[in-house]
Amino acid sequence: MLTKHLSSSLGKLSSNLPLRTVLIVPFAAQLFVAVGLVGYLSFKNGQQAVNNVATQLRSEISNRIEEQLLHYLEAPRVITQTNATAIDLDQIKLTDTASLTRQFWSQRFLFEGVKVSALYFGSSQGEFTGLGFQGNQTWQISHVSKETQNKFQSFSADSQGKPDKLLEIGKNYDPRIRPWYKNAQQAGKAIWSHIYLDFKEPRLKVTIAQPIYQKDNTLRGVVGTDFVLSHINTFLQGLKIGRSGQTFIVDRSGAIVASSTQEEPFVRGKDGKVEKRLVATASSIPLIRAAAQYLAQNSKSLEKIESSQQFTATLETQKQFIQVTPLKDARGIDWLIVLVVPEADFMEQINANNRTTALLCFGALSAAIVVGIFTARWVTNPILSFNISAKEIAKGEWDKTVQLPRTDELGELAKSFNSMASQLQDSFETLEQKVEARTAELATSNQKLEIAKEKAEVANQAKSSFLANMSHELRSPLNAILGFAQIMLRSRSLPSEHLDNVGIITRSGEHLLTLINQVLDLSKIEAGRTTLNEKNFDLYPLLDDVEDMFRLKADDAGLQLLFERSPDVPRYLRSDQVKLRQILINLLNNAIKFTTEGGVSVRVSTNSGLLNAGAAAENCPEGVGSQQQIYFEVEDTGAGIAPEELDKLFEAFMQTSSGKNAQEGTGLGLAISRQFVQLMGGDVTVSSKVGVGTIFKFDITTQVVDAADDESQQNKRRVIALEPNQPRYRILIVDDKPLNRQLLVQLLNPFGFELKEATNGREAVDIWHEWEPHLIWMDMRMPVMDGYAATQQIKLTTKGQATAIIALTASVFEEERAVVLSAGCDDFMRKPFREQEIFAAMNKHIGVRYIYEEPIAKSAQTKSKTDIKDVLAPEALATLPPELLANLASSAKSSDIAEVERLIQEVQAINTSIGDAFLLLANEFEYGKIASSIESVS
Repeated sequence: MLTKHLSSSLGKLSSNLPLRTVLIVPFAAQLFVAVGLVGYLSFKNGQQAVNNVATQLRSEISNRIEEQLLHYLEAPRVITQTNATAIDLDQIKLTDTASLTRQFWSQRFLFEGVKVSALYFGSSQGEFTGLGFQGNQTWQISHVSKETQNKFQSFSADSQGKPDKLLEIGKNYDPRIRPWYKNAQQAGKAIWSHIYLDFKEPRLKVTIAQPIYQKDNTLRGVVGTDFVLSHINTFLQGLKIGRSGQTFIVDRSGAIVASSTQEEPFVRGKDGKVEKRLVATASSIPLIRAAAQYLAQNSKSLEKIESSQQFTATLETQKQFIQVTPLKDARGIDWLIVLVVPEADFMEQINANNRTTALLCFGALSAAIVVGIFTARWVTNPILSFNISAKEIAKGEWDKTVQLPRTDELGELAKSFNSMASQLQDSFETLEQKVEARTAELATSNQKLEIAKEKAEVANQAKSSFLANMSHELRSPLNAILGFAQIMLRSRSLPSEHLDNVGIITRSGEHLLTLINQVLDLSKIEAGRTTLNEKNFDLYPLLDDVEDMFRLKADDAGLQLLFERSPDVPRYLRSDQVKLRQILINLLNNAIKFTTEGGVSVRVSTNSGLLNAGAAAENCPEGVGSQQQIYFEVEDTGAGIAPEELDKLFEAFMQTSSGKNAQEGTGLGLAISRQFVQLMGGDVTVSSKVGVGTIFKFDITTQVVDAADDESQQNKRRVIALEPNQPRYRILIVDDKPLNRQLLVQLLNPFGFELKEATNGREAVDIWHEWEPHLIWMDMRMPVMDGYAATQQIKLTTKGQATAIIALTASVFEEERAVVLSAGCDDFMRKPFREQEIFAAMNKHIGVRYIYEEPIAKSAQTKSKTDIKDVLAPEALATLPPELLANLASSAKSSDIAEVERLIQEVQAINTSIGDAFLLLANEFEYGKIASSIESVS
């Protein structure tokens, strides 16, 4: 009756539900309940198994620790008993110190794996003999007797255990008042001492001492053996207790005896000295401290634990298994062995299995639902289709079809039904498929475009950040290198060879700065933001500088370096001097780097044939203002480039086989050079033969200008002093880098400026309030407070508006200038800077006036390296008085600046051209070239 009623209720309920739900839900619910129940029972059984395993593990490890400790403690007890027996039987004469020492020496390694730290005997007359193992891994013999005036003497022990060398004479020592002696005397038997700190070394020790009596029960003395508890630490640290379990041993007071951690069992004071023993509840190891606190709270007293006990506690938010096992013996040892094992060490695999079970359950449920849905559709769809179609046919709508690819009765009926509208249905389906395909294609394309756009934005941001940081980190030290080199060039006391070296440092630093700018230039090229910075310049000195830069490198490599310039090449041009210089440096650097023998040649001409040049000729006046094509050729006798590599030679980061073998360079030089040449109206070509050499050719379009328009020679006069009758200007230098501050101090201090320094923006604001400087050199990137915030604070006040602030920054981005000026700075200067820029800025913003050195004669200024060689030819110098030449060479070698200038004036009075050539070399501090050119005459 009940079954019938239940069946009727279920029938009424299911009649109100969709057919798909009736088919899917019961199947999925049964599977979910079955899998969930299996997973829960598996978890509970695994947890119970873990508890059983943890109990067995704790017991086994505790028993093992107890056995090992008893083994450790048995060794000193047996040694002490052996020594006491030998003395009782008079096998050792107590009056014979050497005999007693030999006895101790023979017993020091009596037990394998157990090291005693000291063996000794104290007599009832106050004498003492002992053998002790020190922290420096040596054995020492100690002795106290009337002969030592009761002072504690220590000797080193030789290989036979005999006293060798007196090491120390200590204070008076009486063993009879020592705790080990008194405890054994009172107990009348062998007894362990309390744990104590060694008075010589930071370590815990325990001593077993045994009294020795004469036949009339008169005390003869006490024999003892020390045992260092660090051996127990070593043993405990070697135990594997689960994955992260810990064990430690405490005495009944709760102080740590030893542990399986690296923590010291004592407390040190602020001076590093040991003050007292460490209590377990104060341990720095979280697991030990929590376990000790738990035992203190849940046990009435540690002293009342008399049998092994196990606890399960939650420590450090995790469930832990704890076992406490007492360790006692009849001679006074009374310790507790505590073992703590996290439940997580055992539950890790079970939890992983539970997760796997849950995933399987979820997967099975999902699969069941998916299968149920498809099954329900397979069953119900034909019925629903026929239902809808029947209603539509009843309304007179014949354009609907039933899609039923089946061979049963329903399938046959569907075929007959669909034959009436098959053509219309086919057309509709074709159109729908095309629309869906096109929509899917558009969605995929839009998604790909969006992803590509996001990646490009991220890459641009990363590149900008990298370039900004690299610029700052590299240009800051270059600022110090170039700045201090400029200061050294001002010295009148440096020898000529040192001045030449400083000049090389300056040029090399400029070259390094150019190399750094290569990477930044490549970024600008890729972004399409590279432009020409055209200026009027002298081509001849530029070629001479490049030759000087690579002359030493070529000589070191044993290569010949030739520079040839045809007479028709104009001297004064208008173009981008920096980019032209960089192109030549890149090509020459590659040529020398990949050439092992032979040489490198550079040829310059106005003819694409690049004819060999003779002596340079002055530019014709009628050519001024005209466009001129200049051709360059760089040829080497190196390894050459394979034909298959020529097509990719100018790609960024691309290196040839020779470049990869050399393991040098970035692969950017040629790519940047080609971009620069194209920007200057030309192009680069290359021809090469493997094993013969390579020739790079390029041309640029320039404008010929007059010598008077040479911008590179303008504003080069050197400041030598301040004009009189000026206020004493106060200058504040703000930079977090000491070298940058020192550079400005050494540059400005000789001129009488009042100078102060600050290491960050906060210091700068404080000094400005008190000192009111006329001008502040402000670095913009500093800790504590940067230059932007400091400038804004100062400029917010009326007093601050009167203070000139010039920003110093290592950034190379033009956007930085706008940011700096908007913060309130009056000007903007990049690192590395030139001394002329510093003085010009101070003149512009606070009106400082200077005295400059006398300008070099125009005739000397315009002489190139080739001109000087021709003027100072041996046959030309031979026309001068020999005595005058000898004095000039001697003064140049000794770097006597004043005498050199005086003698050059005498030369100018005889021959103006030779005198001007000598003057140009002297102004460049090239005294060595003056001396060598004179010596070539003889």
